[in-house]
Amino acid sequence: MNMISMPRHAAILLASAALPLYGQAAAAQTRGDAVTAADGEVLDTIVVTAMRRAENLEKIPVSITALTGGTIEKLNIETTEGLSQYTPSLHIYAEAVGSEKYTIRGIGRTSEDLSADPGVAIFLNEVYIPRQAAANLAFFDTERVEVLRGPQGSLYGKNATAGAINIITRQPTEQLSGYGEVAYGSFDRITTKGAISGPIVDGKAYARLAFLTDDRDGMYRNLTTGESANDINTRAVRGTLKITPTDRLTLSLIGDWAKSKQDGVLKSIISDVPGLRYVFFTNNPVTGAPRPGVTPPTQEEKLRTARSAINGRQGVETYGGAFNVTYEASGFDVVAITGVRAEKSYGLEDNGRAQEVTSYTETAQDTWSASQELRLVSSEPNEPGSANRFSWTLGVYAFHEEGSRTTDIYRNVAPFSGIATFTQRINTDALAAFAEAKYRVLDNVSLTAGIRYTTEEKALDVTGIARRITGIPAGGPVSPFVNADYTASASKRWNRLTPRAVLDVSLAEGAMMYASVSKGFKSGGFQGQPPAPPLREFSPEDVMNYELGFKGDLLDRRLQFSAAVFYSDYKNLQLQTFDVNGAPTTASASARSKGIEFEITALLAKGFTVNAGASFIDPEYKDYIAQQPGFSDPAHTFDRSGERIGGVPRYNLSLRADYRYSLGDAGDLVFSASAVAVDKVVTEFNTLWANEYAKGDVRLSWESLDGGWIVSGWVKNVTNEMYYRGGGPVAKYDTDKIRLGLISDPRTFGVSVRRSF
Repeated sequence: MNMISMPRHAAILLASAALPLYGQAAAAQTRGDAVTAADGEVLDTIVVTAMRRAENLEKIPVSITALTGGTIEKLNIETTEGLSQYTPSLHIYAEAVGSEKYTIRGIGRTSEDLSADPGVAIFLNEVYIPRQAAANLAFFDTERVEVLRGPQGSLYGKNATAGAINIITRQPTEQLSGYGEVAYGSFDRITTKGAISGPIVDGKAYARLAFLTDDRDGMYRNLTTGESANDINTRAVRGTLKITPTDRLTLSLIGDWAKSKQDGVLKSIISDVPGLRYVFFTNNPVTGAPRPGVTPPTQEEKLRTARSAINGRQGVETYGGAFNVTYEASGFDVVAITGVRAEKSYGLEDNGRAQEVTSYTETAQDTWSASQELRLVSSEPNEPGSANRFSWTLGVYAFHEEGSRTTDIYRNVAPFSGIATFTQRINTDALAAFAEAKYRVLDNVSLTAGIRYTTEEKALDVTGIARRITGIPAGGPVSPFVNADYTASASKRWNRLTPRAVLDVSLAEGAMMYASVSKGFKSGGFQGQPPAPPLREFSPEDVMNYELGFKGDLLDRRLQFSAAVFYSDYKNLQLQTFDVNGAPTTASASARSKGIEFEITALLAKGFTVNAGASFIDPEYKDYIAQQPGFSDPAHTFDRSGERIGGVPRYNLSLRADYRYSLGDAGDLVFSASAVAVDKVVTEFNTLWANEYAKGDVRLSWESLDGGWIVSGWVKNVTNEMYYRGGGPVAKYDTDKIRLGLISDPRTFGVSVRRSF
């Protein structure tokens, strides 16, 4: 498929999301509500802190998407994963706890090795979250989310080779306020959320407490055990304390806790040929013959069903805190951020997918981290027309993480009969110093230069234990991974300088253009998955990114437009792959990614706003040799150099439309519609991993005149589009005809009531 092509039905769905609302807005204009400059209605200005200082989104020479808390709620974005539907170039797959994949511009995936880091850095209230399971946060009481595309080497440092996501929660208010909301939807989904905020000591201390509960029945059915699967059970709470002892000093303490669990971890067999069997862990890896008495699974009549012998389970508990101290000195601010994060996650999934127990994997992970950042930020304005021409940021950063991950791999397929247990223990220490300065060469021309020095050391210990399966006669090796106990360890330090340079030009009518070059770095690590010892090292990941961009706040602030074209060159790109036995591991490749992204927000008529976003990316391997899981022979070794990088769609498109209609003293009606279209995703071997799709959501809300009441109803996936995301390793045989997939939610309905004060 051509890089910029898309299915015809996707274009129709995207257009139809806005047309009904545009017709209503046009009708409003004919009734005398035509928008003129005198009306004073303009698009909101979004202030972000992506560059470590408060700035207008449209005046920052970086490719950024910012979603406000109100937009997140309106779009029913429930977790970090949901951002990918409405953010150009961002793609997140989170169907398995601990195996989440975050990519920006086609880059960022990582393996399940505990020493492998993600390429997309995620921050909660400016505190780095190192583990992917903990990063897929449940959204509630959120102020905004900022998604930065491209390597952020100077200000963000490690593990932002693809970009960064900043999640900022709401702060306490100076007056007593709060809200409570309850929602009910399809599959007996019940969601409650709320917050209360206000002063503790007038003018000196303020507090905020927020919570979330979310429960839903499972959407899958296990035909072997009779159980439902893939349900939702989430609990979360957050407390914030803000103290202002003086006019110059602000102290902020935030503590949060969240727990999500899922009973049943099922995926679907999806076959292009009726009756074809999915074969990987059910058959003899040498002869290819199925184990006697075992029938490899095939596609079921109802796709949201499976016949796994083990229903499975998964979950994650995460908690932490941030202590932020800000002091406004003369001409600059002193900012100190102390953070602690911890997570405990688990998972149990049937790999064989058959109704007999053949193979399963059980994991348990427990990690914690602490970080400290101290920075000095100049406070005098530095924009066209201001007297000051120089602004700067200086800082130091320290990070420590330690934890463990235990994986039990059960195999009962000849010639193997046993359980292999692998325990990885990680200890990471990183230090960094950074500086960035902006100088206006001319009133409307600025040059920004930044640099960061990072040193990071990792130590990994791995223990492997082999044991027989109780009650099953021994025969052959214990497992394909290890046949005897072992221990292994390794450590290494890596150092990098990551510079950044930007030239930006302010144009007339609030527009700007920029050109930038930046370097990103992600440290290396060790392949802690079997076989071991010795622990095989993988190299640090380095990237150089070149970007041209345009931003504009135009037509008297009724049109906001941003666009960027980029080219990223990667050395030692860290990839997740699978070894001959199907175990996930880390590989390296050289690669490049290029593309274009744009976003536009337009106030088309009084009360009628449209937002559109799109990205078209072309990630490609420059040098990479891939081995198909389950094989080690040359016939199943592929030179992927010059081929598309797997696991990433070439395009994603989104369209949102909102229309507010006044009912006078009776309040307002707010109509909202959104649509997304996403390209197909292929594997490393150019076989289908996830199908292309287009879907739409609609929402209708009534808001009281004082904003105290909001009653909403919505429909998600209006056209009942059935699409799927890849759910595991490709089949050992017939990989071009059969695959695993996690089927999308069907059309669902819901209503909610919110009371604010």
